[in-house]
Amino acid sequence: MNTVFLINDSLLFDPDEHSLRPQEGFPGSKVIIHTPASECLLLLLRHNHQVLTQRFLFEQVWEKHGAVVTTNALYQSIASLRKGLQSAGLAENIIKTVPKMGFKSIATVREGTISDFLIPVESAEPAPLTDEILTPKRHEPAAQKTRIIEVFHSRWAYFIAGLAFILSCSVLYMQRIGGDSFYSDYHYIGQVKGCSLYSSWSGEEKSISTFLLLDKRQPVICKTGTVAYLTLNHSQQGVSVLLCNSKIEYSNTQCQSYILRKDRYEN
Repeated sequence: MNTVFLINDSLLFDPDEHSLRPQEGFPGSKVIIHTPASECLLLLLRHNHQVLTQRFLFEQVWEKHGAVVTTNALYQSIASLRKGLQSAGLAENIIKTVPKMGFKSIATVREGTISDFLIPVESAEPAPLTDEILTPKRHEPAAQKTRIIEVFHSRWAYFIAGLAFILSCSVLYMQRIGGDSFYSDYHYIGQVKGCSLYSSWSGEEKSISTFLLLDKRQPVICKTGTVAYLTLNHSQQGVSVLLCNSKIEYSNTQCQSYILRKDRYEN
């Protein structure tokens, strides 16, 4: 079983599914937070009561995946993380800002598996035997039994389909209340080479020419629905592109990163 964290003896955090939910009444409803916020929370809990610098969080959450973002992305992720914790039922603010240094968690944290933290439910007393239960039922014709089973299966199928629709809507809603993606401040450029191109640079001409130059050196294959996030990385004199099968704010999005330094794609 995957590792989970019990926060303040009341809230369960599952880093694998990026979810927060109350311990009481498990499984119950859950709040989904986007991936960067989830990774920030995981680091803060594993270094509980220690100050994590902005530089450390940038390296561990974004740069190791090939993404270079602004300080605003970190603050957006921390803000959406706090909102997610509150939405999941945690009254205390466990994420503290340390001015000019970074952030730290001040929670009570226990690490284990889901089974370690499940609250046992008292077993209900068995129902007393009644005359109705003890009275043998008369045999029904086989055809009538078959019709009853078919109706039961049909109704059960509709129930399952309806439940799946409600759950999918709930997950989408929870993802949205979890906060904006850290790419939300990127500018939509348009359709380029079959990709929906977003860029950290507001200039359309420069973003398109840079993306096409990168594609010339390292062909970018865009399928239907592909979204490309272009980061003009001035500090490293290069560019990075995150190629995703859908918008990055959804937790099931799969991405591939490309990083090219200036001497690799320009004379």
